[in-house]
Amino acid sequence: MTCVSRRVLVPLVGAFALGSILSACSSATGAVGTSGHTEEFVVVDTSSPPMITVENRTAQPLVDVNLSIKSGMLTFTDRVSRLEANEKRSIRHGDFTSRDGTSFNLRVARPREVAVSGKNLEGKTFEATLPWQ
Repeated sequence: MTCVSRRVLVPLVGAFALGSILSACSSATGAVGTSGHTEEFVVVDTSSPPMITVENRTAQPLVDVNLSIKSGMLTFTDRVSRLEANEKRSIRHGDFTSRDGTSFNLRVARPREVAVSGKNLEGKTFEATLPWQ
């Protein structure tokens, strides 16, 4: 029978527990609004390389929808004026621009997260930040 040192076993168990917690937290594909709602208000799909697909999951249209791709210190933004209820919209990566007008390019920037914010017709604000997948 082999004896495993306590110095080796404790960090391994801790790393396994942390990894399982993080994977459980990051398995969600949608976003939860911060305005008190517990259901997903939008789903963002970044898996198809030249496009980002945004789907409105609310029962009302969203207006002034702002999308931001955060890449280190750079932020690339795009805006959708209106996203109808249950509508999916695909947006090209090149449509996202930084403050100086530079278009987003996966060869240059390494995205970390996507932030989405918008309002419904009643003025209720929805915001979420999702990891880039």
